[in-house]
Amino acid sequence: MSAAHYENPFIVQSDHTVLVEVDSPRYVEGRDALARFAELVKSPEHVHTYRITPLSIWNACAAGVTVEWIRETLRGLSKYDVPHHVGIEIAEYASRYGRLKLARDRRGLVLSISAAALAEELVRHESVASFLGQRIGPREFLVDPAERGRLK
Repeated sequence: MSAAHYENPFIVQSDHTVLVEVDSPRYVEGRDALARFAELVKSPEHVHTYRITPLSIWNACAAGVTVEWIRETLRGLSKYDVPHHVGIEIAEYASRYGRLKLARDRRGLVLSISAAALAEELVRHESVASFLGQRIGPREFLVDPAERGRLK
């Protein structure tokens, strides 16, 4: 391992967790970068744990962060090689961004779906269907505002 990699703060794990060494000289840079696309899980004294999730990637996409920037950040700040599948799965999460939109309009809180086939898939998906209210179009559903967070 080169000295440059030794000073890097990240250890990216195959389960999408990122361990961040607080004592690294690049800690602040790493922490600030991770805040754009990962969720802080715990922050004990020496090693902080972040998790990359579909929601954290969608939020990053909404803020204009690109998949390539995320991949380069992970590679550039990691002590070790980033598991190959992590980069692939980040791209998959990002590809889903925009296919579902939850917005409030005159009708209430409305879930709009980009494709009719995806709308039908969601209706058949038990864990999602329970959050869908009245169907108001082939690709639109009302959503109870109290269920917004759980649906996301």
